[in-house]
This record gives sequence, structure tokens and C-alpha cells, in this order.
Amino acid sequence: MSASFAIREDRPDAPVFASHPLHGQDRAWPETNCYVDLWIELLHHRGLVPEAMLGFTLRQDFEGDQFTFFKPSMAEIEALYGLRLDELAIYDGLERHAVIQAARGNVVLVEVDAIFLPDTAGTTYGREHSKTTIGILAIDKAGRRLDYLHNAGRFTLEGADYDGIFAETTLPPYAEFVRPVADPVLAGRLPAVALDLLRANLSGAPNHNPVKGFASALGEIGDGLVVRPLSVFHKYAFNTTRQLGANFEMLGSHLAWLTATGAGDFSAAAEAATRLGSEAKAFQFQLARAFAKRSAVGLPQRLDKATETYDEVFGALRDALA
Repeated sequence: MSASFAIREDRPDAPVFASHPLHGQDRAWPETNCYVDLWIELLHHRGLVPEAMLGFTLRQDFEGDQFTFFKPSMAEIEALYGLRLDELAIYDGLERHAVIQAARGNVVLVEVDAIFLPDTAGTTYGREHSKTTIGILAIDKAGRRLDYLHNAGRFTLEGADYDGIFAETTLPPYAEFVRPVADPVLAGRLPAVALDLLRANLSGAPNHNPVKGFASALGEIGDGLVVRPLSVFHKYAFNTTRQLGANFEMLGSHLAWLTATGAGDFSAAAEAATRLGSEAKAFQFQLARAFAKRSAVGLPQRLDKATETYDEVFGALRDALA
């Protein structure tokens, strides 16, 4: 079963992908990071359940200068969905290899320059070079048109943008391809398998509070950070507040899904995780105001509530699993 499509009025032959509810505009973080977002929509495109994979979010840590860029475990992707990710050798040009893999029904994941991606209009498209990952679904080489997944949806690009994506470079881009190697776990067994993976991920969670570590680091660098250009704020926030908030909002969705499927009552932990996602979003606005005022006074202390909520998430989760 594949996801539903609508027809675009500007080009009747072009399908519009209906994004998964995990990317709904009612969420605090409609987009997380390019890799997780891509996997959500890739699984959705195949008619699979992306909520089942999200237990890996328990492992996020603060790495001293950023929160872990959270990504799904490929071993868990294979266990849940029967999909394997392998590196794609680009020895004869990205376009040629992508055409071959797409014809075989495989999705090519490749790092590209977002300056050529029309879906980033208003941010990087045609304006700023930025590395991001897309999933190539189909290629019309003669028409110079590409059908791809990126962030929270499915899009097309063509013409000069197509040429930019496939332009020869000194070093070939890093690329991988997704292929089915087994049947996905049946719907009736999926919650039990996901629950086992959740327990395993909990054992690999940090044994300290990463939000407290973030506050401590911010206390050390805050005064020098907030007097830098606003462009620094955007990069810093993406790698700290956005990764923290989006990670825990996804964890909340995972726990709510487990509860809804009857795998256990994780409602308290789900509520706390979702709340932490919102608290990270609120703090991001406070961080932006600190940049505007060029003052970090009191900024680390504004993470006190989020620090408490982090502990609440894990306390409620361990109670639910006891």
C-alpha cells in the first residue's frame, strides 16, 4: 500500500505527496532534521508505520557543543521494515547510478546542495549553499526531471536544478541506497517488536541529564555567543534546541503510538516527552531574544524546567516498563 497523492493544478501530471502526520503543522516541530524526516516519508511512501522506529530517540545526548543529530538505527530499520541501507559507489557519475537504482525500485539517499532544491524556497533555494540529504525516487533523464523526498514531503525539480544536482564534482557525493531484503513485521506484531527495541534503547540512554549539560555549556559560552551575527543563532539553534525539541516530540509520538496499540500505558511518559519538545521550542524563542538584546543574562536558568521535564520523561518511562 502506498501513500495517497493529489494532482497539482500547475502541472496536472505531477503527483503531490500527502505528508505523514508526524510532519503536521500542528506540531511544535513540523520538521526535525533532514535524515529523520526523510526516513519518515520514505516509510510512509511504502505504506509502513514510521512511529514504530522512534525508540532510538532515547539515546540522544548533549555532545558538549550540540545535541546528538538523532538518526534511526539501520539494524532497527531492517528488523522492523525489512529494509537495508548500503553504500552506493559513485564510480560512473551520480546520475547514471541513480537511474539504475531507481529503475530497480531502490531509493537513493544522497547528500546534495540545497541551493538546487525548490522545496527550500525562502531559505536556501537559489540563495545559499547548504548540505542536506534527499531520497531519489524516480528520474526522467531525457526531461531532466527528478522526483525526490526531502524534509517533510515529496517534490520534483527540473532543468537547471537537475543539472546542479548531477553536476560533476572533484569528489563524488556520499550516497546510499535502500532496498528491501525481507518482509516488514506484520502489523499485529509490530508494537511488540518496537517495545523490545524501546527497552534496548533505554539501556543505551545517557546516565546523566543532557539538558543540564546544555545549560552548563551555555553558561560558559553565552556571553560571547549572543553578540555574534544572527546567522550564528540559526546554526546554533538548529544543532541544539531544534535537535533536543524535535527528538523528544518524536519520542512522545512513539510512546503515544505504543499506548494506542495496547503495548502498555506510556501516556505519562508520552505527555512529558511532548512537553519537553514544546519547552525546547519556547527556549529557542528566548535564545533568539538574547541574540536580539545581545545579553545572555539568566539564559541558562531558563532551561531549569526542561531539565526537570527530562528527568520526568525517564522516570515515567521506567515506571511504565517496570
